[in-house]
Amino acid sequence: MGIKKTATGWCVDVRPDGRFGRRVRKTFKTKAEAKRFEDYLRGKAAAGEPYMPKKRDRRRLLDLIQIWYDFHGISLKDGKRRLSQLQALAEKMGNPVASTLTPMDAAKSRQRRLDEGITPNTANHDQAHLRAVFNKVIQLGEWEGQNPFANIQPLRLDETELSYLTEDQIDRLFQVLEKSRNPDVLLITRLCLATGARWSEAQYLRAEMLRDGRVTFTGTKNGRNRTIPLPQDLYQTLAKHAPRKMGRVFQTTGYNPFSEAIIEAGIRLPKGQRTHVLRHTFASHFMMNGGDVLTLQKILGHQTITMTMRYAHLSPDHLADAIKYAPKCRGHNVDT
Repeated sequence: MGIKKTATGWCVDVRPDGRFGRRVRKTFKTKAEAKRFEDYLRGKAAAGEPYMPKKRDRRRLLDLIQIWYDFHGISLKDGKRRLSQLQALAEKMGNPVASTLTPMDAAKSRQRRLDEGITPNTANHDQAHLRAVFNKVIQLGEWEGQNPFANIQPLRLDETELSYLTEDQIDRLFQVLEKSRNPDVLLITRLCLATGARWSEAQYLRAEMLRDGRVTFTGTKNGRNRTIPLPQDLYQTLAKHAPRKMGRVFQTTGYNPFSEAIIEAGIRLPKGQRTHVLRHTFASHFMMNGGDVLTLQKILGHQTITMTMRYAHLSPDHLADAIKYAPKCRGHNVDT
């Protein structure tokens, strides 16, 4: 054991961990190189550190996605849907060996999908989800490499137009809904407008969540329950509408009849805001009627005030100081 001269050079043949440890052999052109390598191995062994380079991790992106799902994604409400989306993304990228992915690969993949027609918002969500996969496997100790998506900055987006219904539009909508054959759609709509609930939260309301003039929404987007007082007439109508004291209040989702009513009422909405306009309508009218943004945050269940601040500009005195403190342009006729 040690360093020996061979026909091809100087061979290091040692067991750094002792006679029963792993045997390491490597040949160098010069004795000095061999000596440096031997000292390196023994130094690593003395420090209790691994002295052999780790084998390259050959797992592919789909393998990491599966680990993410098995130990984290499975607990998410939309875990299965997210898993399918991530698997589709990995396939579009060619399911590369994860250790070969670079930030430039991530950026190029995003650009290709943008060229194919996806929206910048979708691209941002995709990048965030892939970044979360690597963050989780790193946290679990299953990945020692870098996160190739960590430094990819999200695309800047124009602020989304938040449409809301006017009083006249609400009246027209109710006139159409009152004629609907669906037994639930009008009441679901009233519940959303009275509480700012998402359609999905309202349509799955259970009778036991109606108590003492209040409604409690469970299974919300952020997982936190919200309890909101109801107008007495709406509370009593909901209680009577429920077929039993326990179980779902509404037997249908009401979504399609609502969509048809929006069209029949002549209401045009931005893409993606068909039922969500009711939540925007509640929040908008709440602020226009003098409500405060912190209370609105609690009612809507936003985790951060940033989301709620989108409605702040509708407050009657929002930025009123712009008029009070702006320069006075006296003596000028604006019509000339």
